[in-house]
Amino acid sequence: MSKTLLNAVNEVLKRVGLIAGDALLLQSLTDSGRQRAIDVAVQVIGEGVDELFTVTGIEKPQGQAQSTVVLTLNTRAYSLASDLVRLRFPLIDKTNFQYVFDFPGGYEALLVYDPTQSFTGLPFYATIRSTDGLLYVDRAPTAQDVGRVYTYQYDKDLTLDEAADPVPFNDVVFRAMSLHGRSSGAVTSGARRTLTETRTP
Repeated sequence: MSKTLLNAVNEVLKRVGLIAGDALLLQSLTDSGRQRAIDVAVQVIGEGVDELFTVTGIEKPQGQAQSTVVLTLNTRAYSLASDLVRLRFPLIDKTNFQYVFDFPGGYEALLVYDPTQSFTGLPFYATIRSTDGLLYVDRAPTAQDVGRVYTYQYDKDLTLDEAADPVPFNDVVFRAMSLHGRSSGAVTSGARRTLTETRTP
């Protein structure tokens, strides 16, 4: 079973003596009496994960999510999810079974394809506009296209902030990090900082 951020926080707090035994394990990342320690532990774990992948030279895995774009009248540029790292085409209108594909050659090629930027109608292609990171479609939607909803999948930067977020490695590495502090010292030193900060008036 994959370990979670909550598991990792419990192990860090056990290691520095802020939790004694399994009976006192946190059930969530909210606890009025230990909130400062929890917040610092979450930060320490995030730093440890980043350092682990940096030191080993292994590419840090990314999370996945989905979001939507809603066509609006005469609009060719649309905002994407703020945590997007990579868009996975195609976008799909699940109601009308219509797709929007990645335009071959990217934004500059799309400008060549439609130099006057005058094409209208239902989009068939899109690309990421290099000037601002917006999704740019090949046609400006008309009144009959307005309101169509396109779902897209995307990669996002992997962050650990929710209790149920899985740590991005197997249980062996998890134990090495949380119990032995073997992430080039980041977890151990961070745990010591947690202990010092939370016990200092």
